[in-house]
Amino acid sequence: MIASREIGAPLTTRVLRTGVEVQQIACDWRDLFHHSRATAFQSPDWLLPWIEVFSPHKIMMVEVRLAGRLIGLAPLLVYPRNSERCLAFMGGGVSDYLDLLVDPAFESEVIREVLKAISAQEDWTVLDLTDLPHHSSLLRTPLFQDHSREHVQCSVLRLPQSTKDLLDIFSQRQRANLRNARSRLQRAGGGVIEIAAARNVSDFLDDLFTLHTSRWSGQGQPGVLADRQVREFHKSSAPRLLENGLLYLSRLRVGNRTAAVIYSLRLADTTYCYLQGFDPQFSSLSPGTQLMFSVISDTVRHGMRTFDFLRGQESYKQHWRAQREPTFRIQLPRAALSSAHAAQPATILGFFGL
Repeated sequence: MIASREIGAPLTTRVLRTGVEVQQIACDWRDLFHHSRATAFQSPDWLLPWIEVFSPHKIMMVEVRLAGRLIGLAPLLVYPRNSERCLAFMGGGVSDYLDLLVDPAFESEVIREVLKAISAQEDWTVLDLTDLPHHSSLLRTPLFQDHSREHVQCSVLRLPQSTKDLLDIFSQRQRANLRNARSRLQRAGGGVIEIAAARNVSDFLDDLFTLHTSRWSGQGQPGVLADRQVREFHKSSAPRLLENGLLYLSRLRVGNRTAAVIYSLRLADTTYCYLQGFDPQFSSLSPGTQLMFSVISDTVRHGMRTFDFLRGQESYKQHWRAQREPTFRIQLPRAALSSAHAAQPATILGFFGL
């Protein structure tokens, strides 16, 4: 345990190595999550099921507490890659943004303590932090500025203040397409948009699994939801996310059949459009487009200002006039951190930009 009193109160850092230790801090983790600028992918309702299902080989979660209160959490792990042992964030493979959680009032203190803690660990050789959002505090750390670069592109739509103004951000042709699709749906007998609740969230997921996998298999590819562990992860995480107000799972029903499903996450002023699927037999009714517009409209009605289509450059995202926004990747060898940790205290502070 590393202790410091530089900010006038006991500051302690601990490295958690087991799933049991991580589970024990779930309540404090959730409190910190709601006080940080983390994305929905750093929620304990997302990452705890990830740990349970994917069973990472070596957990290295770093917690920082101020007078006993959790003010920082770095959900890290170590995994082998060729001859290297990579220190990376948990959640890889199913998460579009990865990052640490920091109380904004103690950003510099938390980053300093996390870096000191991981530099003291000897079971990794290279730091590889991927999918960092542009607002990550790590990207403002001088140590990392020469070691960060753009990673993948996300697509983000900035929203107006009212649903009346929403249509104005689309072209006249897009507005006409929406009206025509709505008319075709009405002539086909109409449709009903449903929102998942605790009693039926599993049914919604089953529809999503079926439609998403069918779409990708039609292109000769398995699709991410064809993986058993990924489906198990979502079956485990969705009820927890729903209970804590983070999941917004919707579907469009035509008659007694599901024509489209959209799985999204919501936090603060942002809706994250995570996965979707639609039945190609209803393609003439544009069910995916109609459901997407409904989800975007509901985002505006709830006072949210950002609709994030997440990573990938699929053409439909540009159809909604989303703007590209990169994530970032930080890579550097352990030796760089170890040399800073071994330096004099004044040198360490300058090295970390603190």
